[in-house]
Amino acid sequence: MKRNTTITDENNTGYTGMNGKKNNQQYRNEQSCNPANESDFEIVKFESIDGEEKENFEKICILRNTISSYLFEYLHGFHIPTYFISKRSGTEMSVKKTERIPLLFKIFNSANGQLAKRFGLKEGVNIEFPIIEHYYLLNTRGNSWVNEYHVYGLGISTPEEFKQMNRIAAKVNAVLRGLCDRRQLHLGELNLMFGRSKGQILLCGEISPATCQFFDASGEQKHKRDKYTLEQNNAVESLIELAERLMVKV
Repeated sequence: MKRNTTITDENNTGYTGMNGKKNNQQYRNEQSCNPANESDFEIVKFESIDGEEKENFEKICILRNTISSYLFEYLHGFHIPTYFISKRSGTEMSVKKTERIPLLFKIFNSANGQLAKRFGLKEGVNIEFPIIEHYYLLNTRGNSWVNEYHVYGLGISTPEEFKQMNRIAAKVNAVLRGLCDRRQLHLGELNLMFGRSKGQILLCGEISPATCQFFDASGEQKHKRDKYTLEQNNAVESLIELAERLMVKV
């Protein structure tokens, strides 16, 4: 007889959503106590996050999981190492157990409000060469912008791991940008996290409008910035449209 227990992310790193808030409770892991898989696999359950429309949060969680699972599978086709195994249920996916690295990789393909303000750029302008920034995820003090010397000096990762994560992040961005271009979408921003598993660096977390900024790049709606966000009242309809644009079955 199987007994399920609910556990939180062992490093309590959480995510930083597109609203800029750190969401330590964005998901929880439900791990089966079956000895056959306890050491290698776990279950990620999608839950409501800050700013998300509360009335339809379960439908939104299902859509986030559906989009994220599809994009992880898509990345597998390009030989990108991820922790994703399979979509387990409407709000759950099976993943490889990892030791989370408390580092957020934020990739900008266009200048959003934060980046535009810092560097005096016109908001929404496309960036020809993507910008990758790194943030140290601190449990009590929010996220701190760091460079590679912080990463090495604070023991967040080794130089080789850091280089590998940057290479994977750049490839993920290129692959997803190509997919979006073919679907008349623009990937404005991407937030990625990584973990260690048996000596390998794996892409972790979630790939959905909770961690990415998708713009409509077609017709009159071109580059409408708030169309696929989770905070709006019609978030369910918006996510369904995004899934259909990505050719995801919902």
